Amino acid sequence: MPAGNSRIDSQLAEVYTRARAARVQSQILAEQLHATKSDTAVILQGIRNARDRAEQIHELWLTAHPSADRLRYSAHARLQARLKSLPVIEQAKGIIMAQCGWPEDLAFDALRRASQRENMKLRDIAAKIVAKTARSASNEPLPGRASTAPATEELAHA
Repeated sequence: MPAGNSRIDSQLAEVYTRARAARVQSQILAEQLHATKSDTAVILQGIRNARDRAEQIHELWLTAHPSADRLRYSAHARLQARLKSLPVIEQAKGIIMAQCGWPEDLAFDALRRASQRENMKLRDIAAKIVAKTARSASNEPLPGRASTAPATEELAHA
């Protein structure tokens, strides 16, 4: 039995030695992680500072160049332009949906295809449809009478 005990004792000693080594290794890794987190925080702050400075320089440049194309250089200006064109696109979709009986996604797809086919901006195609429909509505002799479908004509010819 004593030989078995010594073998168990040596195995336990080996397990304890491995556990101590693993604990030391985990402490080293924890310190490295802490240092890496600290370095990352410093780098992120540097990136934020650089981005803020770049935005300031960009605004100064735009102020110094009033004739510059703001849509090209300003995300805010692009967003404003997109928001301005949204109502006319929605109106054109509504016209197409009413005249053709199509669902919204199909109406938008027709607008998109016409835009690509004619190499025109979607908002310009939409504006033409709305204007043409408004003109035909104002020229319609009887309010209850169905008009020709200017939206579908525009999609076909655009």
